[in-house]
Amino acid sequence: MGRIFDKLVGPLPPCAFHELTGLYCPGCGGTRAVRFLVRGNIEKSFIYNPVVLYTVIATFIFFFFVVKYKIGGRHLNKDKLILPMLYIGVFIMLLNWIVKDWFLLFRGIDLLK
Repeated sequence: MGRIFDKLVGPLPPCAFHELTGLYCPGCGGTRAVRFLVRGNIEKSFIYNPVVLYTVIATFIFFFFVVKYKIGGRHLNKDKLILPMLYIGVFIMLLNWIVKDWFLLFRGIDLLK
């Protein structure tokens, strides 16, 4: 499955933000994280960009609640479910961005190489 995904996606252009500044953007590593997740390497996927794994988990949680409420015949207030998930995702993305650039700037460690 991973090789098929790689053939479909093919080589992607480098991140323009990283090319111009030398720093990572909040989405840097996202494509590689998806590729590793498709191959079943959850640990590397998380290291490259934890938002990808979080998005998959949050999607399953969302669909679980949708199905649960549909079966129970109740109305699901999606805003009470989606907004906290969105805030958590943004927090993870910003924390990931800060940690990667901190390691790059102050420790000289490139976490995405």
